[in-house]
Amino acid sequence: MNLRNAILTEEKAEVRKFLEKFSLGYDEDIDFTLYMEENKEIIGTISSSQNIIKSFAVDQKYRGQIASVLISEIINHLYKKGYSFYQVYTSPVNKEIFKALNFYEIISSDKVTLLESKNRDIVSDLKRLKYRYKLDGENIGSIIMNCNPFTLGHRYLIEEASKRHDLLIVFILEEDKSTFKYKDRFKMVELGVKDLKNVKVVPSSSYLISNFTFPTYFLKKEDSRINEQATIDALIFEKYFIPIFKLKKRYLGSEEDFVTKQYNEVLKNRLGDFIEIIKRKEYNNEIISASKVRKLINEGKFAEIVNLVPKTTYDYLKK
Repeated sequence: MNLRNAILTEEKAEVRKFLEKFSLGYDEDIDFTLYMEENKEIIGTISSSQNIIKSFAVDQKYRGQIASVLISEIINHLYKKGYSFYQVYTSPVNKEIFKALNFYEIISSDKVTLLESKNRDIVSDLKRLKYRYKLDGENIGSIIMNCNPFTLGHRYLIEEASKRHDLLIVFILEEDKSTFKYKDRFKMVELGVKDLKNVKVVPSSSYLISNFTFPTYFLKKEDSRINEQATIDALIFEKYFIPIFKLKKRYLGSEEDFVTKQYNEVLKNRLGDFIEIIKRKEYNNEIISASKVRKLINEGKFAEIVNLVPKTTYDYLKK
């Protein structure tokens, strides 16, 4: 048996072919891949994207021999890269292997299991977030937003939802896979809602619509895995976010974007009346969208965004 690092395009193509036998994909964001071969045939593989371990599969015949070897090798690689906390996106058939190696199970669906190393955990992270931002109240609502950038449509959704609660928590996606960086998106929202005294803008954590829970969300194209990843994200929200933050509602905007629309359908099916959809704001009979704003900026028509974004966003982007 030989353990190899998949560097060449041809090697990665062979890994993809091997993963297909297990109905697994090889994501675009993967930055490191190991594979084990016997007689020039791949018998197992494992990959990582930053601190996330994924695309793990082993031929059943060799499972007991090489599964833990592959996991140990990828952890050693990540440790050398400076990571000390690891998350795992894998098939449920693999969860006992990872649990035996001191990983904690976060959530499982029929097709996906998420785990993390025990030196950190989701409950502690979310409780720290709650304490840091003083997120207490009797009637708390929630919205999860990307705001790429923050528009009058986002502002309208927040304002409408805030009228129905003592406190509205707006979780801003932390994943930096959008046109505007997280720190800029967060600041634009903060500036845009500072007059709404019962609204608190907070980071989403790595447990909501992130590279860990929902990587296909950021591709913004049709993908067979969208439904299963949306389901995992919804399960995490239901199991952890609702009880820890004592949430009464989650608000969504009516969506046309394929990925977000499918995600919203999964949320509505899973959480029922806990989800409330608010009709999106329009300007000149057209829905105000962040994609429209980005398009105008890219076309050099910056002045035309003035009716689509709050003054705070307009001023921030002018800088």
